Amino acid sequence: MVGAAAHTGARALVLGTEHPRSAAAVRSLAAAGVRVEVADHYDPPTTLWRASNAIKARHLLDEDYDTALAELLRLGVEFGGMLVPSNDHYLILVSRHHAELSEVFTVAAPPWNVLEPVLDKVTACDLARRAGLEAPERFRPRDRDELETVLSGLDTTERAYVVKIRMWDDGAADAQTLRRVAPAGEDVEAIRARCEDIFARTGGYPLIEQVMPGGADRCIGVSMAVGRDHKPVLAYCVRRLKLQLYAKGRFKHPYELGANAYCESVHDPEAIEQATRFVAEAKFVGAITVELKRDAVDGRLKFIKADPRFVRATGLSTVLGLDLPRAVHEVFSGANRPAARPADYAAGVNWIWLEAYAYSLWKNRRDISLTRELWSLLKRLPKVRAWAYFT
Repeated sequence: MVGAAAHTGARALVLGTEHPRSAAAVRSLAAAGVRVEVADHYDPPTTLWRASNAIKARHLLDEDYDTALAELLRLGVEFGGMLVPSNDHYLILVSRHHAELSEVFTVAAPPWNVLEPVLDKVTACDLARRAGLEAPERFRPRDRDELETVLSGLDTTERAYVVKIRMWDDGAADAQTLRRVAPAGEDVEAIRARCEDIFARTGGYPLIEQVMPGGADRCIGVSMAVGRDHKPVLAYCVRRLKLQLYAKGRFKHPYELGANAYCESVHDPEAIEQATRFVAEAKFVGAITVELKRDAVDGRLKFIKADPRFVRATGLSTVLGLDLPRAVHEVFSGANRPAARPADYAAGVNWIWLEAYAYSLWKNRRDISLTRELWSLLKRLPKVRAWAYFT
């Protein structure tokens, strides 16, 4: 591992500070000797802005893309350094204007021609299949006639479906929660109504996707720092233990929808091999987590999505001795390091976002035993080595 002295004098501007993934990036880069500054459009600032001693300067950006771009170009001319987008809002901005920003920053994200196919739910699935991965059934109706054709072929008795917004900035699948993935409905009429509502709000029909059977613990996330040769510089796997639930299915094969609130490191060479094939097919470089799920029916891994940035549990990488943000900094600085083997890190190391975990327990208290859940958490506490904010 490259020591902190190798980065002395370097500067990084982390974009987006509302989430544990940005906290992990700030902590890691500051510990590596990088001068970390942050920029965001939230006013008043988020908790991370107020509390972190690792942040040396704070910049308030306009929420409008064009104005924010002008402000970033000015900061680049004045200070330079590495530009590190940590959320989708800034990732899209930076990638779409990669050439302009690269004149004044080292941009820690791929250009739009590489990023767009990975972010797009439809083309990401195409990339996965070209790389030899399996994926669940997905349908993207272009008009009302195609929607009716898709609906006529759905099996809502034995299968569950979700609707997904194709791109992050195309709107929300659920107008109340503003989530970009939502349960489609338990019958054809409900799915039709959901799709028509999304069309009325966004101008396009959503992606309709079959939900893979099984609970959260069948999900495997492969987090990687990918080098300029499109091969992983480091890679490790996590298995979800608890989701911040926003939907729970009661079908023949139960499913859960939600965001990661509690997970553990695992070894899954097959998952790493499939994720490696995906990033090679995508010609990707930078931070990415490829999400796979073992089908409860046939036990085979299926591609779910790819998040081409840091994710919630990125702080776990530092505890494992892999340090994803530092590795990404090295990749874009021109350095590289040998690929990590799955055996290079400890399995069973836990990460938790305690606030999201507690919220999910309370929200779903009628469907679970709080006593059993809390007792299970207490038994596993010695394995919790990484926390969303308190590490």
